[in-house]
Amino acid sequence: MKPTFLLLAGVLAGPAWAAPASLLTLPTPPVLTLKAARALGPGSTVTVRAVVLNGAEMGNIRYVQDGEAGLALYAQPAKLPGFGDLQAGDSIQVTGQLKVYNGLLEMDPVASFHKLAGGRRLHPLHVPADQVATAFAEANESRLVEITGITRLLTPTSAPAEALVGNANYLLDGTAGALLRVGAASTGPDGLIGTTPPTGEPFDVRGIMSQYAPGGTGGYQLLPRLATDFVRGSGLPRLTEEPVPVDVSATGFTVVYSTLNPGDTRVRYGLNAKELKESRLDASLTTHHSLTLNNLIPGTTYYVEVSSRNGAGTETATPVPFITSTGKRSRSSGKN
Repeated sequence: MKPTFLLLAGVLAGPAWAAPASLLTLPTPPVLTLKAARALGPGSTVTVRAVVLNGAEMGNIRYVQDGEAGLALYAQPAKLPGFGDLQAGDSIQVTGQLKVYNGLLEMDPVASFHKLAGGRRLHPLHVPADQVATAFAEANESRLVEITGITRLLTPTSAPAEALVGNANYLLDGTAGALLRVGAASTGPDGLIGTTPPTGEPFDVRGIMSQYAPGGTGGYQLLPRLATDFVRGSGLPRLTEEPVPVDVSATGFTVVYSTLNPGDTRVRYGLNAKELKESRLDASLTTHHSLTLNNLIPGTTYYVEVSSRNGAGTETATPVPFITSTGKRSRSSGKN
């Protein structure tokens, strides 16, 4: 061992020598699960792979999760190029040091990261409203949580929440400890600020379980990201307007309908309500659905079934009769 050591020392110290790459290669740090990284605690430098849960609507922080746990990442985009562009669904590998900030375990500083893929599906932890207290716990810190069956959102003074305000606290179903906080950066047409929570029927609330506890314990708070984190109808498309024909001609018509939540556009049709042999699909997610059927028989009744599908499931309406015109001139009818 001694001759080898002297040779290496000479190679490194001698100005005319270049060390072989095999002698200078440092071991690659292991990629840990978030659960394993969290167990190492503050002061540890770790490398993890996980899926990003939010974008710029939460400022300079990005939360990530894998199948077991979550973690907060904090960085100033100006000092870490590309960090500010990360958005929900991005899969990343990231290296940095862990620390605790007011009870929240986070990676700060973030030394480096690179994006592996985009568009990954997010998997929230579902908790029913009657068990909401169990969601506000250390085991769920920095994870995406969906509280299902909420009936109302109240201010700390027990008044019904109206237009939401940035940096303000609210209570889920008025339950003490079930704190929801609206961030100041969630603005714009899709933002939380100015949004009025659903009323009149139960709804679900998605958010990231964070923590703000200067004393080190407690202080868990659910952080919704955008207005779409208030989910009505259990997230299903839910038809809100029945299908009607528009721009009817002798050889076709356009089918239009609406849904509560975004979904794709599906139409099946045929000459018999029990035998809908033809189908059309538009995979774009929308709440305002429109699909044109062509090459139909003039003056003929067609039975049309519409449906819409998204990640929560499929909503389908009963087939209804539409009739093509007998003339060559087109006409418009129904709703715009």
